[in-house]
Amino acid sequence: MSTSSSPGVRRRQLIVFSVACLTIFSYLAMSLFYTIPSNALSSRHSKGARAYFNTVTPQVWAFFTKNPEGTQIGFYSREAGVAHNLLRTPQGNPSNLFGLDRTQRAQGPEIAYLNAGVTSWEDCAGLLDSCLDDAAARTAQKVENHSPVRTICGDSYITQEETVPWSYRNLVKYEKRVVRIAHLDVICA
Repeated sequence: MSTSSSPGVRRRQLIVFSVACLTIFSYLAMSLFYTIPSNALSSRHSKGARAYFNTVTPQVWAFFTKNPEGTQIGFYSREAGVAHNLLRTPQGNPSNLFGLDRTQRAQGPEIAYLNAGVTSWEDCAGLLDSCLDDAAARTAQKVENHSPVRTICGDSYITQEETVPWSYRNLVKYEKRVVRIAHLDVICA
């Protein structure tokens, strides 16, 4: 009979495993407790445990998602003075076969590459149509599209847009405001 299978060794291994699990789960439970909104036992203004847990093990959704009020990238074409959105979102649109066509999933990396190729942006503080009119008067920057799935080619406009904060949604008639724009000639080789 080997010593690793003796009842005393197995009992010690079980105790060590149980203590380790109890320690880890206790730590996670405490971090969750101290990072949730203020309660009777822990105020947001307290220092010590709350500050420690918010720094070391924050429990926030920002880790998984992008700030919805942050800057968004848009891509548009313009025909006869009318803007056409080149983004193929949302995924559940009938044009995407209610999610079966996965081409729109390839647009994220494609747009990131095109965005990285923009050499100069023009500031714009207004609505899309007025920004497109101003950008159309400028010479287009040539950018090559090396994406394996090309959805954006030719004369187009890339924008940086800010969403109207939710608290102000009833005060304005638009949902997004263009902050910067660039006129592009996207070359698909």
